Amino acid sequence: MARRLVLASLAAASLLPAPAPATAAGDPLVRALQRAEAAGALGPAQGVAYRDVLARARATRAALRGVRRREMTAALRVAASIANRGDLTVARMPAVFLTLGRNAEWWAASGPPAAGSPGESGARGRRCRPLPARGRTARVEFPGSELVFQYYRGLGLQLQVNGTWAKANALLGSDDPAFVARGAALLNELLPLGVMRDGVLAWEYLFPVFGGRPPWISALSQATAVQAMTRAAAKLGRPDLLPVAGQAAGAFAFAPPAGVRVPLRRGQVWFALYSFAPRQRVLNAHLQAVAALFDFAQASGDPHTKAAYDAGLHAVRRRIGGFDTGVWSKYANPGRLADLNYHVLNRDLARGVCRRSGDRAVCRAAGAFASQLERRCPRPRVARNAVSVARDGEVAARG
Repeated sequence: MARRLVLASLAAASLLPAPAPATAAGDPLVRALQRAEAAGALGPAQGVAYRDVLARARATRAALRGVRRREMTAALRVAASIANRGDLTVARMPAVFLTLGRNAEWWAASGPPAAGSPGESGARGRRCRPLPARGRTARVEFPGSELVFQYYRGLGLQLQVNGTWAKANALLGSDDPAFVARGAALLNELLPLGVMRDGVLAWEYLFPVFGGRPPWISALSQATAVQAMTRAAAKLGRPDLLPVAGQAAGAFAFAPPAGVRVPLRRGQVWFALYSFAPRQRVLNAHLQAVAALFDFAQASGDPHTKAAYDAGLHAVRRRIGGFDTGVWSKYANPGRLADLNYHVLNRDLARGVCRRSGDRAVCRAAGAFASQLERRCPRPRVARNAVSVARDGEVAARG
């Protein structure tokens, strides 16, 4: 998903309106703050803090030139477009103004971050015959925070929702107490950024892509959130997190745009990668959702989650063969071949669903994807000893 978002960022940026003037009458961000304060939904101190963030972001933009000014302007445009449509609710303000503040902090001191994400651990060090180009993302973290931001050209820095939840999931899955403590700290950063979306607790993407306007959600990131909170409930001794995970799992019970559930024929259900693109069938998001629903159903005993898992498993059992070309996996069906990272992700997530369900069709596909990877992209012997904190199929690290 990350590579596709990078490729679409320029086109998405061209759809954004010009930044609004700073006067209250013509400024959608200030108007949103004023409406929230007048309704008693936003306290005076928080309103002042948000105005300070906005003033710093605009002052930063005014002091910059070239690409740094363009990216700071783009971040302001994204926020203004959300407010201008009336979507900047009080619940969304923490994430929107956090993003503006981080953009001001970054662009005041630095230019565009260099691409350097290593990709899936199973893809590193492999040498492949010709394949679709692998995108390398540019991700950024800030001192004192575990949140993950990503640079999208023409959109500035944006919170990478799945990348952040995947990081939390991996940290909480570690046996190292220091990593677990970092995962708990990251969870505490993420929880206040969730919003209720027609009854679904969601962590939204707040930038436009592929014609989809923010805010939108993804089955991939919602599933990773459910899985991370289910794991945290047990690992941290916090049963209070299970109801929160259940609210997030509501995304798999509702149709887009509130959720990601897409009914198919004969009791099958597909979980959409993008809430604004329900007809697209992307394998990695669906597999991650099926695995996460299994984990939560096991931990909670919730029959509705079990039913969603069964319907999702039924769909992947019937359809996963269509993603296997015999030589490599597809990213989407219909659609293109996966790049190396996405093929590894397909393999790992299929293994995870196989391990949970024992489903023969899924297990057969997981084995085929693994064999194809070794035939087409052998890895040097020394790299085979690499160790990752995340077990195969349990963390979707791409965003």
